[in-house]
Amino acid sequence: MAQSSREVCQQMLEEVERANLFVVPLDEQRQWYRFHDLFREALHARLHTAHPDLVPLLHIRAARFYETGGELREAIAHALAAPDYPYAASLMEQAAPAFWLSGEARTIHTWVLALPDPVLRVHARLALNAALRFLDSVSVGTETLHASMAAQVERTITRMQEILRSKPSLLLSEAEVALIERRLRLLRVLLEVREFFKRGDYEGLRQLAQETEALPPDEEVSWNMIALSFTFSLTLTIGGEVADLRERLLAMKQQAMQAGDHLTTIRVMRWLARAYEQAGQLHQVHREALSALALVEQSGGYTSMAGYLHYYLFNVSYSWNRLEEASDSLRRLIHIGQDWQQVDLLILGEVCSARLALARGDLSTAQVALQKLEALVEQEGFAEHAPRVVQTRVRLWLASRNLAQASEWATRTTLSPEAWDPLRKWEALLLVRVFLAKQQYTQAVQMLDRFREHLDRPADSEPTIEWMALHVVALHLAGKNEQAARGAARLLALTESEGCIRVYLEAGEPMKQVLKTWLSAPLQDDPTASEVSVSRPYVSRLLTAFEQEERRLSQGRDASPVTTHKALPQLPQSAVPGALIEPLSPQELKVLHLLVAGQTYAGMAEALVVSINTIKTQVSSIYRKLGVNRRAEAIVATQRLHLL
Repeated sequence: MAQSSREVCQQMLEEVERANLFVVPLDEQRQWYRFHDLFREALHARLHTAHPDLVPLLHIRAARFYETGGELREAIAHALAAPDYPYAASLMEQAAPAFWLSGEARTIHTWVLALPDPVLRVHARLALNAALRFLDSVSVGTETLHASMAAQVERTITRMQEILRSKPSLLLSEAEVALIERRLRLLRVLLEVREFFKRGDYEGLRQLAQETEALPPDEEVSWNMIALSFTFSLTLTIGGEVADLRERLLAMKQQAMQAGDHLTTIRVMRWLARAYEQAGQLHQVHREALSALALVEQSGGYTSMAGYLHYYLFNVSYSWNRLEEASDSLRRLIHIGQDWQQVDLLILGEVCSARLALARGDLSTAQVALQKLEALVEQEGFAEHAPRVVQTRVRLWLASRNLAQASEWATRTTLSPEAWDPLRKWEALLLVRVFLAKQQYTQAVQMLDRFREHLDRPADSEPTIEWMALHVVALHLAGKNEQAARGAARLLALTESEGCIRVYLEAGEPMKQVLKTWLSAPLQDDPTASEVSVSRPYVSRLLTAFEQEERRLSQGRDASPVTTHKALPQLPQSAVPGALIEPLSPQELKVLHLLVAGQTYAGMAEALVVSINTIKTQVSSIYRKLGVNRRAEAIVATQRLHLL
C-alpha cells in the first residue's frame, strides 16, 4: 500500500509539472521538486493567516527532514524559526566542527547569539568555542573586519558574564563556573593582544604570556593553545629556546590529533613549520607545510592558516633558488590573504613579491610591491611590520644603486652591541650591506665583528646565515682571503644539508670568487678544517647556479613584471584589496559563479539541487560579504577581487 501511494504521488507530481502548475523538478529523476517562488510565497501567506498554529510544527518537521538528510544549515534555520532553541543548539553542536573547518566561524557565532539565555547557559561551551573560533579566524584581519568580529565576541562575553551573575547560574557546578570564567578571561586576552602587536609592545605580550601560562590547563586543546601562542610569538620574535618550543608544539600536535581537532592540528603544524624555519631545517619546513596543506584538503577545510603555510613554502623554494615554485606559493599566499582580508598575509605577500622581483632583476615590480606594502602598514597601523617596510625599501635602494638615500638611512641608524635589541638585528645586517655597496669594506668587517655575539647564533638560522655570508664577502673584499675561506667553509658546512643556494647568489661576485678559490685549494692545512665537512659537489653546484643566474639576468628573461602582480587589483583608495567583510564559503563561491554567469535564482536552485529560498539566503549573504546590493555590483566586486 505504501509503495502504491508513492507511485500515485509521483504520478500526480509529474502531471502537475506537465500542466505548469507551479512545481519545478530539481533533478532528472524527478525525485525532488520545489514550488515556484511566487506560489511558495502565496502558500506561506495563506498558512500564516489561516493556520498560524501549524507554522512551528511545520518548521520542526522541516528541521527534522533536513537533519536526516545531513543539511544542517537548513535544519538550524528551521529550528530557530520554529522556534525550538534547545533543538537548534543541539544541531549547532553537530554542525560547528565542519563549519569552523570550512571558514564559517561567523555563521556559527551568529546563530549562537540568537539563543536565549536559558539555552545559552546549558550550551555555554558551544557559545565560548564559537567565540574562540570566530576570534581566531580574523584575529589579524583588517581593522574593519576585526572591529566587527570584536563587537560580536564582546556580546557573547557580556551575555555569559550576565548568566554567571544571575540566579539560574546556580544550576552550574563550581567546576563549570570556573571553566567559563577562565575561558572568558582568555577571550578578553585575545581581544586585547591585537593592540600589543600593533604597538610592538612585547613586554606587555610577555606579561600576557605569563598570565595565561599560570592559568589551570583546559580540558580542550584549542584553549590550551592560547598560552602557547604567546610563548611562540615571543620566542620567535625576540629570542628563546626554540628546541623547547618545538617539543611543546610536537606534544600539542599529538593531543590535537588524538582529539580529532583538525583545525587545531593544522594551527600547530603551521607553528611547527615556523619553528623549523627558525632553526634552518628547510626540509622539515617543507614536509610539515605540505602535510598541513594535505590535512586542510582532506578535511575539506577553508582556513587562512593555509596562507602562512604557503608563505613558508615560498621561503623554502626561494632559499633553494626554485623561483617558479616560489612564485606559485606566492600567488596562493596572496589569494588567501585577499579572501580572508588577513593583514599579516597581505603584508607578507608584498614583502615576498618585492623579494622575488629583486631576485629577478625586476626593479619596477619591486617598487610597486614596496608602495603597496607602505600603504598597507600605514593603513592598518601594525608597528611590528614597520621594519619590513624599511628593509624592503633599503634593499630596493641598493639594487637600484641609489646609494645617496641608502647612506642617509645608514647615517640616521645607530646601533650598539651593549644595548642590543633583538628586534633590530635586521638593521645591523642592512648597515653592513650599505657599507659594502659604498666599498667601505673595513667598516663592514668591523660592524660584523662587533655584533658577532648577537648575530652568529645558529639556533636563529636566517640572520646567522646572512651574517656569515656577509662576513665572507666583507673579509674577501678587505683582502683577508684566508679568513674569508675559513668563513666560507663554515657557511658551506651549515647550509649544505639543507640545500641553500640563494644566500650565495645574493652575496654576488665576491662569494663566487671565494667559492672558486675554495674549490681549487680547500683548507687542508688549516687546523680547524677537520671541524667542518663540505662536499666538493655542493660547491660545484653553487658555482653552476652562479653561471645560470648570470645567463638568466644577462638575457633579460625576467624583464617583465612578476606574474603575481599581473593578477592583483590596483589599490586606488585603500591598500587592502577589496572590502570583504568575511570570506565566502565554498558553497557561496558556487552560487557566485552562477550569479556572475547570469543564472536566474530558479536556474541556480536547479543546478545546485537546493530550494530557491536557500539560493536567496546565500545570495543575500554574498551581497553582505561583498558590501554590495545588486547583481551588477557583485559582478564588479568579483572581478576586482579575482574571486573566481
